[in-house]
Amino acid sequence: MEHNSRISAQLDDYQHITFNMSRTYYSGKSNVFYLRNPRGEISKLSIKNVDSSNYNYTRYTLICRDDLIIGDVYDVLEEHGLSTPLRYGLIVQTERFDREFFNDRSDFGVHVFDGRTRFVLWAPTANAVTVKLMFPDQSIEFHPLKREEKGAYVYEDSRNLHGVGYLYAVQVNGGANITLDPYAYGSVENSKHNVVVDFDQLSSYFYDDKLPRVKSHQVTICELSVRDFSIHPNSGINQKGTFLGFMEQGTTNEFNQATGFDHLLSMGYTHIQLMPIFDYQTVDELNPELFYNWGYDPIQYNCVEGSLSSDARIPLARIVELQELISKCHKHGLHVTMDVVYNHVFDEKTSPFEQVVPNYYFRQTNGVLSNGSFCGNDFDSTKKMGRKFIVDSVKHWVEHYHVDGFRFDLMGILDIETMNEVKLVASSLRPRTILYGEGWNMPTMLADDQKASMYNADAMPEIGFFNDFFRDHVKGPSSYDKRWAKGYCLGDPTYVEAMKASLVANVLDNQCVRLFSQPQQSINYVECHDNATLWDKLKEANREERKEERIKRQKLTNAAVLLAQGIPFMHYGQEMCRTKFGEENSYRSTDEVNQVDYSRLQSYQEVVEYTRDMIKLRKKIPAFSMGSAAEIAQHVDFEVFHNSSLVYKLVNVARYGEFREVYAIFNPSYHQISYPLAQEFEIIADENGLIETDSRINTAVVPPISVLVIANRGGQND
Repeated sequence: MEHNSRISAQLDDYQHITFNMSRTYYSGKSNVFYLRNPRGEISKLSIKNVDSSNYNYTRYTLICRDDLIIGDVYDVLEEHGLSTPLRYGLIVQTERFDREFFNDRSDFGVHVFDGRTRFVLWAPTANAVTVKLMFPDQSIEFHPLKREEKGAYVYEDSRNLHGVGYLYAVQVNGGANITLDPYAYGSVENSKHNVVVDFDQLSSYFYDDKLPRVKSHQVTICELSVRDFSIHPNSGINQKGTFLGFMEQGTTNEFNQATGFDHLLSMGYTHIQLMPIFDYQTVDELNPELFYNWGYDPIQYNCVEGSLSSDARIPLARIVELQELISKCHKHGLHVTMDVVYNHVFDEKTSPFEQVVPNYYFRQTNGVLSNGSFCGNDFDSTKKMGRKFIVDSVKHWVEHYHVDGFRFDLMGILDIETMNEVKLVASSLRPRTILYGEGWNMPTMLADDQKASMYNADAMPEIGFFNDFFRDHVKGPSSYDKRWAKGYCLGDPTYVEAMKASLVANVLDNQCVRLFSQPQQSINYVECHDNATLWDKLKEANREERKEERIKRQKLTNAAVLLAQGIPFMHYGQEMCRTKFGEENSYRSTDEVNQVDYSRLQSYQEVVEYTRDMIKLRKKIPAFSMGSAAEIAQHVDFEVFHNSSLVYKLVNVARYGEFREVYAIFNPSYHQISYPLAQEFEIIADENGLIETDSRINTAVVPPISVLVIANRGGQND
């Protein structure tokens, strides 16, 4: 019941009204209730239940004789003469409502066609919707939308309104909500209002023909923030913190080393993952230097974030500049995936979803919001129109920006059916689209067997999951209270069995933990935007070691990520021992904490070159990226010796390339080890990177804290 109101009423199910009456008003008692319909006709309501357990109000459950017409305006009267508007409450949470008002039309939002502009909004509980048009010459027009079937409101204008601003006024639940369009493609600064976008007038060419054909199991991903990428003073980039800055070439640091886009290209990744580039809330787009945020606080899912554009006041600038960024990446053979945060919004109350269809889009039980995201709300992907919104949004990014994949934040909040549908639709538009996300089992109000979590990976065979088993056993636990704990590569030999399972992407039953059915489901990582960087972790967990030893561990751990079966995932700057000065959750810290310091290219040049070599090695020897669990079971073997050292063997792999056998010998100890070989091998890579000269050995000598990769061309036939 609303604070200080005497009476309130809401429709919580078909024919069921919940009526609250304050105890300060006639002691909360009424023996008769009536319903008044839009024509002024009165009908008596029956009282099904009276609940007097609350000290402040009495709650009545009232029954209508007939179903009400959803979207019509009704009032409820009590016996003392007061009336209150009937709000549409929990009825929108019912399966019947979801089924009856599901609308599969493909044109929600604003679309320009044949010189005309069509506005379509799904607002089934609204009794009226008006669009306010704002023209560049400051003139304003208001137009009512016509209600059509299954809750759609439509207005069609005979003009092409490209670049015209607009807002909706939604009459619902007794009030008028002035709101953004949840489906909008364009926005002005700080989400003040939306803008009509005719994508046919934006002539970007995306160079899809320049993209190499990378199979899903051959992907290597680098995560980066557009802002962090270029904002450091030593980046040598002019348009710092922007899409334009990201695209600058020929930039160098004070040591004349390539920075920014040129450095990124030199690493050899197949894919980059852009941290949030949709419109988010807590950065002032006109003054982005005032506040920092990663962007996991969405407000408009289909609009581009303005703080990353050259001028947030020009609505089309952000769109064109992002299109140009993706086009440039494609031209240089680099795929682009985007980070999407469909699991929650910044503020449920003020979000366009809640303003347009109150109580519908967010997961709840008896009016209590689910908070598995720990952000105050969980978007309900099991709702038919919630699922459709996510699928349509992904289609928008693929069709209008040629995005090559999606990383789903807190994917475990969403449901399996939604994720599989997203994959199906995205792949139908762009066949090599990759999908992966955080498959944590979040405490949302959804049955565990419906969650898109990694424990249900077998039900989502074409979707990848961040492998925290890999992270926590190769590197060590990421939580702050276990910042001292070491994983295998940081020097704890007790994790050798976990290291085996990690190197085979957790797909084999004969290893200690099986998580996935296929290797491409395992996103192998030890560092991302969350938690401490690997270098900062090393400074805590391995604080007893000299800096030179920690550098070796950084190289060893990077090699483990890049040589394991599955999909390697690197955080931009990991190759140069990126630091956030110990910050473990820098989502709203300063640029000084989050920026990429390109002077570290000089300080940690050996790590940069070594990491680049490991990426080359992965491509050189395709057996490091097998395409199925069956292949891994057939061709991968292990041997543990000297208690802690591990030989990762790729055997009978001639069909993958030039070598019959490949061994990667991991030595996380402080001691040099020798491993006798049954036949002659070539050294492919050592602690310094790839070996260009012909080096043949009969005994493998592996220096402390390093991995040695050797291969031979002989051996048995497959």
